[in-house]
Amino acid sequence: MKELKNKNCFITGAASGIGRSFAFSLAKQGMNLFIVDINKEGLEQVKKDIEKTGTIIHSMKCDVSKLNDIENAAKSFYSKLGDVDLLINNAGIGRSVNIANMNLKNWKKVFEVNLWSVIYSLKVFLPHMLERKSGHIVNVASGAGLFGSSEPLSYITSKFAVVGLSEGIFSLLKPYGINVSVITPALIRTNIFHSGLKSDGYNPRMLKDYGKEKLDEVYGSILDNLMSVAMSSDVAVRKYIRQIKKDQLYIFDSQGTKDIISLKGSNMKEYEEFLLNYQDMHDEGTKKHFQKYGINIEDYR
Repeated sequence: MKELKNKNCFITGAASGIGRSFAFSLAKQGMNLFIVDINKEGLEQVKKDIEKTGTIIHSMKCDVSKLNDIENAAKSFYSKLGDVDLLINNAGIGRSVNIANMNLKNWKKVFEVNLWSVIYSLKVFLPHMLERKSGHIVNVASGAGLFGSSEPLSYITSKFAVVGLSEGIFSLLKPYGINVSVITPALIRTNIFHSGLKSDGYNPRMLKDYGKEKLDEVYGSILDNLMSVAMSSDVAVRKYIRQIKKDQLYIFDSQGTKDIISLKGSNMKEYEEFLLNYQDMHDEGTKKHFQKYGINIEDYR
């Protein structure tokens, strides 16, 4: 999709993070925008700021985990802008997960937002793209959808599914003139996991001993440290757009992610060792961080 000016784009999860950065970057390139998010206040602020540039932009509160909400947003999109040229399925959430006490409510919510929203979006928008035999679908997954990283297990699983879905439709839709890309962000400065701290996925014994406020502080501090070295979403999105214009299936922002995938395909034994070492390094870092707050996390494994 080399030319973006005067084309129409639908973006989910546009009130913050990568979705917000996409909205601003695509507005600069002359696209007409329709942005949705469950965070109405944040969404309206993005719309207000972008309108100042003279961009055609519409917004609508939408819970992407509900098919009816996406259907209503699509109807509004078609009535205001017409055909969709670029569909960006970006909305996502993270929830803390304890492997010994799997909170199925959290798992279900993560899958509803991270995976089912993409499926719903395809169900609603794809028939029109097939009729036109044109369009570009961009699914925002994660580097955590390519290897077993240190992110919450439900997040990893949902993002692996998005990657697989994207690969599957890539070859199916290409003959119809429809391109598919899947973005696999590494460490990007967003609030996705900070928001997840509001969930109740902590270890029950640790929660009983220290309370949610204390654990929110500890985990929040870990995330703050990560974000301090993370890539800006604005910088990342500029990289993504360059690769979208080249109609690439896989879109990366980190050479490190590419190297991991290369290792996975070339030497499975070394890859297994990498996964073990990666987890050990993460566990050791987490252990030291909790010790600063007077908590021996080993007592809760």
